[in-house]
Amino acid sequence: MIEGTQKKLREARFFLSRLDTESRRTVRNEPEAFDYFMSAFVSAARSVTFALQAEEKAKYKQWFPGWLATRPEEDEKLLKLMVSQRNAEQKHGGGDRRTEWDYVPVTQLSSEELGGQVFWSAPPGVPPPEVGRPVRYLDHGGEQSDALSACKRYYALLAELVQGFIEAHS
Repeated sequence: MIEGTQKKLREARFFLSRLDTESRRTVRNEPEAFDYFMSAFVSAARSVTFALQAEEKAKYKQWFPGWLATRPEEDEKLLKLMVSQRNAEQKHGGGDRRTEWDYVPVTQLSSEELGGQVFWSAPPGVPPPEVGRPVRYLDHGGEQSDALSACKRYYALLAELVQGFIEAHS
């Protein structure tokens, strides 16, 4: 049942995984990789409901309003936010994101975050050098959300939607 929809959900999970990995990198070879994976994720995730509508239009049209009515208001806001992010990615070249920098001593970072090992030395009492880690936020209606957390919540919501549809129509 709804094989295309389930494949689209797996595609969204694939890009979410890459987005998660990229968000943990402090040193990177491709500075725009997070933006590229974000674009791919929101596009794939948005296509989940499109695929479901294409596969089971009548059932989806009847079922979705009831499903949405059972969700908390935050879920509906998240759905709208991510649709607007996808539209901005597709139609305007990028979503509404803001980056802040969190500076941390290199000694607090893993080799994965650093892209390898880093060695340094200094006289006693000299603090270790710091590296800036990007923290990305989505802006929506004057509110801000951590971009990766919002993507993870969106994926979980889509997974619940697909599972709920399957259970309702099995």
